[in-house]
Amino acid sequence: MLLKEQIEELKRESAGKIPEDAKKVMKKATEDLVKSGIEANIPKVGSKAYDFTLQNYDGSEVTLSKEAAKGPVVLSFYRGGWCPVCNLELNYLQSRLSDFQNHGANLIAVSPELPEYANETVERHNIEFPVLYDTDNKVAAKYGLVFKMPEDLVEVYEKFGLDVAKHNGNEKYEIPVPATFVVDRDLTLRYVFGKADYNQRAEPDDILEVLKGM
Repeated sequence: MLLKEQIEELKRESAGKIPEDAKKVMKKATEDLVKSGIEANIPKVGSKAYDFTLQNYDGSEVTLSKEAAKGPVVLSFYRGGWCPVCNLELNYLQSRLSDFQNHGANLIAVSPELPEYANETVERHNIEFPVLYDTDNKVAAKYGLVFKMPEDLVEVYEKFGLDVAKHNGNEKYEIPVPATFVVDRDLTLRYVFGKADYNQRAEPDDILEVLKGM
């Protein structure tokens, strides 16, 4: 089953559990973000990736350029372990990790979530790739991904028991647009997928096709 099919299944399963007023707020927030034009800020294929060093969930440090020197890097930005679609994506990426590795690629995930929560996400999905802590979304901002959540959406999430401020360790309520990049050895972006609608995610099969051509 493709990732997008799993996401559609998740949406069907959760549809009956979400109150109609909450659905309207969530739908409008997504529509407004799409209209904002944020996708135009995301780097294009052929441009250079922003290099960074971030803390892994286990306390070690990971530098993009050092990882890219070993082979292509699949770089995935996600919103946080509180996001059901992000959890689905991370689990799916873990299931395809060996496919990426068979093409010489490394996989790195990045979120603004504190390491203690990232560690919970890692354990939940038995993740075997780095999950990095992007303090205050500083790296995600360099990739044009960051936006501030509208207040009514924050309120809806809090009613669901989702405390984004607690997970991120600040009161900014900023999160990244989910995005995936394939970075080659000289940090050139060979593949870019970033959509304002958080339900749209890069399909691993498409990523693999890019890796096969590298």
